[in-house]
Amino acid sequence: MILLNSKQKVAETPYSFQDRFRDIQRIAIIYPEKQQWLRIARYTLQRLYNLPERFHFLIMRPPGTDIRFRSTNFQYGDMLYAPVDEERSALHSRFMEFDPNMLLQLEPQPDARLIRLLESLPIGLKIGFGPEDSGLNIVYMQNKTSFYEKNLLNLIALIET
Repeated sequence: MILLNSKQKVAETPYSFQDRFRDIQRIAIIYPEKQQWLRIARYTLQRLYNLPERFHFLIMRPPGTDIRFRSTNFQYGDMLYAPVDEERSALHSRFMEFDPNMLLQLEPQPDARLIRLLESLPIGLKIGFGPEDSGLNIVYMQNKTSFYEKNLLNLIALIET
């Protein structure tokens, strides 16, 4: 029997999302469009917003919606949920001007045009709702039987670690 020299296996360090979240300072958030989801998201994200010294936020909300948090750590913009080419270009520029480390896409049923915008954004960490091919790193699915608030709390738990 001939024994072949085997190479020493290099110990692999398991991939950790916690490592990716350590350097997060700028978070862009796309709020949901419909009022029922918007209220839940506003209420649930209070936990995240209570860490203002840790993060700066870009809040993209439905046009005409007043979501104001009193802090210099917040910027605001109107979100178009089915942007055509010119609108997509303006939104893309708005996101790049803020230069986020992470994007939270909270629209539970994103339009195909919104998904194209998400795919085009050169943001290293994108989390949110959408189909598996939406260009998000972590995808949540909002089924009729699942609780939107629970999905958001799981998402926030990732960031708070």
